[in-house]
Amino acid sequence: MKRNKTLFLSLLLMAALTASCAIEPAEDSDISYDHIMSAWMRINHPDVKPYGSTGAYVLAMEKGEGLSIGDSAYIRVHYTKRTLDGAIAETNVRQLSEQLGTYAVSSNYDGNTWRMTQGYLPAALEEIIRTMRSGGSATVALPKTASGHDYSMYDAFTSTEESNNYLIDFTIDTVINDIIQYQDQEMRSWFRTHYDSEATIEDHLFFKKLEENTADTDTISEGATVVVRYIGRLMNGVVFDTNIADSAKFYRIYSGDKSYEGLEVTYYKSDESKFESENSVVPGFGKAVLQMKNGEKAVTLFNSELGYGEDGKNPSIPEYSPLSFWLYIESVQ
Repeated sequence: MKRNKTLFLSLLLMAALTASCAIEPAEDSDISYDHIMSAWMRINHPDVKPYGSTGAYVLAMEKGEGLSIGDSAYIRVHYTKRTLDGAIAETNVRQLSEQLGTYAVSSNYDGNTWRMTQGYLPAALEEIIRTMRSGGSATVALPKTASGHDYSMYDAFTSTEESNNYLIDFTIDTVINDIIQYQDQEMRSWFRTHYDSEATIEDHLFFKKLEENTADTDTISEGATVVVRYIGRLMNGVVFDTNIADSAKFYRIYSGDKSYEGLEVTYYKSDESKFESENSVVPGFGKAVLQMKNGEKAVTLFNSELGYGEDGKNPSIPEYSPLSFWLYIESVQ
């Protein structure tokens, strides 16, 4: 039955393309993709009409009964992205990833954060989501021509232009109206729980020394080369990076292609921006290291503005992610 349906779809598409031979679209043109989507919809969902003016199709929807989605809100989402033949292109659903054999220890399965402002999502998808609430779910058929936009959504959408027609299944787990306030509340609770402390050195960054060196002679001089060992974690405990080989093996992220040497940074306490730029570290990491002396160990937790921001760092760090680092100043040269 499936083979017959596929054959029928192929014949229908060929007929549609033949009928429009005067246009002679290229093989990967938007017109060709439109024909494919239209043919797929006529066969699989003949009664479903395009939603609004964007050309997307809502195949199923539960609107949800939780918080409404404001103009500047963010939503935490679990999704699966499929091609029209049912093949899964992307997902952040752990159980499904395990079934597919694509599960990775360092990847994110806690949901992704999508910004509800014009231009971040495809206009077609944004229009549909704005009618929903937290707890809602939907399946949307998103034609290639309905997804032209400038956006940066972790994992599911990694480029600024879609290259195919897709089916998007998603569930809205949480609606967040103030992303910075939300992160601060989550971080304060996390730091208090794990370290029985609310120690901070500035807004949006928590810091606590675990082993302190009180000797004045170990103060690090300006311009010195500092060797740092670190373990980087998300707030859910997932270790996304370390330069300690034994830790990488323990957390199952070890790679034979990576060097596990200490990270050498040049110490510029008088100029934090120079420290960050010349050492290629995120601001939160730099701010924490600059609070330390030789031989000290510390832990820090900072919000996404001091980390990888709205883009995250594919594939391990989702967008809008607070980051925690265990730090050790191994030596000063």
